[in-house]
Amino acid sequence: MKTKIFNSLFNRTILSVLFLSSFYLVNAQNDPAWLLESWRSAQYPTNTFITGFAQDGKNRNETIAEATERVKNFARANLSESILSSIQSVNESYSQSVSDGKKESVSETFKSQINVSTKLEINGIKVETFVKDNLVYGFAFANKYEIIGFYKANLNMQVQQIEGFINTAQELEKNNEKNKAKDEFNKAVPIFEEVAKSQGILSAVDKNISEEDLKMQQTMSLYNEVIQANARLAQGIIVFVVTNEDNFNEKTSTIENNLKAILAANGCRFTKLEEEADWKVEINSTSREFNYANNVYFSYVDAEVKLFKAPSDKHVFQDEFTQKGAHSKSYRDAARKAYNDISKPISEKILIWINN
Repeated sequence: MKTKIFNSLFNRTILSVLFLSSFYLVNAQNDPAWLLESWRSAQYPTNTFITGFAQDGKNRNETIAEATERVKNFARANLSESILSSIQSVNESYSQSVSDGKKESVSETFKSQINVSTKLEINGIKVETFVKDNLVYGFAFANKYEIIGFYKANLNMQVQQIEGFINTAQELEKNNEKNKAKDEFNKAVPIFEEVAKSQGILSAVDKNISEEDLKMQQTMSLYNEVIQANARLAQGIIVFVVTNEDNFNEKTSTIENNLKAILAANGCRFTKLEEEADWKVEINSTSREFNYANNVYFSYVDAEVKLFKAPSDKHVFQDEFTQKGAHSKSYRDAARKAYNDISKPISEKILIWINN
């Protein structure tokens, strides 16, 4: 009797152990292999892959989906951390490379424009997640050779884009289209951010990559070219103005003075040497009596305006303007009022051409 009872208890114990072992085995089989660091190291060796791993518990106030997304971002950030520091190092190189003539200096304006976000998105990253007992796991990985191939091609394309904008800008500058040239140079500036990103990623992923493959010297030179061009063009359009203004046989410079004030407010500068100018303005104006009525004198000012693109002296615009003026004292005072009033429409028309 005792033997039967013992055998029964022994059998039940064996069955319980087998059941529990099966239960844990089934659960373990459901867990992804990448949870084990040893498996990740063996299957995703560092000479071929970059990886990032993260795990965290679900917070009380978030859903499983929110926790999964958060841990996924942690894993991606762990993968990107070393690459981001490499990109920031490249950014600093661009800032330090900015030169102004013979003296090295850093342009804060452009330094701030090359600034890669800390939320780095790298092409080719894959992320897997797993949730168990309110614990969330994330594993990010990417093939180094795929990343290298993608960002090398990207870098080549970005450099070609920059060169295209610079070549167009230089042609415009040669033709004294300074505003258009500046716009083209400025189109290249944001692409340097992408260049720095590509170079930083390649430097971090491929430790043996050459300076030639990174195109560092070439892109630094292009960057300096853009910076110096913008500094040069920021000095404004240079205008040579010559007027012949007659107010009833009295010489005046009302149109010239008002024109220069309006153009200067729009970034233009002036020269007394025609050969230094980007644009040349010629104005010939005369005054004439109109009538006297109700104790008021009325006069007209007629102005002929010509605009030339210097130094080629290409005639690009010509028009005639007429303005009526009134004054209680004399025809000359009435004309003086007309001279003041006619300056604005002349300036506005010239600005349209200069800024076009």
